[in-house]
Amino acid sequence: MSHFFLLCVLLVSMVLPSGACLAEAQGEEPSVVFSEIGFGGGYVAGELRASGEDFHVIPFYLRAGYDISRLVGLSGESSSLQLSFDPFVNYIDARDSGVEAGLTVFFRYFVPVSRGLQLFAEVGSGPMYLSVETDEQGEAGFNFLSQFGLGGRTMLSRRVAFDLSYRYRHLSHGGLRDSPNLGLDTFGLFGGLSLLF
Repeated sequence: MSHFFLLCVLLVSMVLPSGACLAEAQGEEPSVVFSEIGFGGGYVAGELRASGEDFHVIPFYLRAGYDISRLVGLSGESSSLQLSFDPFVNYIDARDSGVEAGLTVFFRYFVPVSRGLQLFAEVGSGPMYLSVETDEQGEAGFNFLSQFGLGGRTMLSRRVAFDLSYRYRHLSHGGLRDSPNLGLDTFGLFGGLSLLF
């Protein structure tokens, strides 16, 4: 587990720039800007298809976010687009206890609805390690975790935000391993705090 923690620290340090990046030309606004660092957790529940047993997950994630609004032609005033890298370690509470560990790359589309409140839609996917054997996925090993969600962000202060979202999660290895691939579908509630730049 300590090796995975070191990997998470390394991944986060690789995606944290010293400031704005990808400036198009001297003196112009950068098209990609480091905008957020955060952490969070939540609760996820689902059911194993083959056995009908409950599958519960207690997630913990870190987040490094980049505002890519200018890169895709958004002004950032009426809506904005974020790219984030979210390394995670999730505790599995099921027939066999274990962990999910990996990195999800998210896109989040934010729309302000009032002063200090934004709604967002999020979609993300990435590689992960599932440490338990299931009838759905076979032996422990490599998988992908794809997530889709809707949520809201409220500003607690000028630079601190609280996010709350509800996500659908699909875990699959995409047939890349020689084992069953029925997939694991779960739904979860996630909350987190972010420092905005």
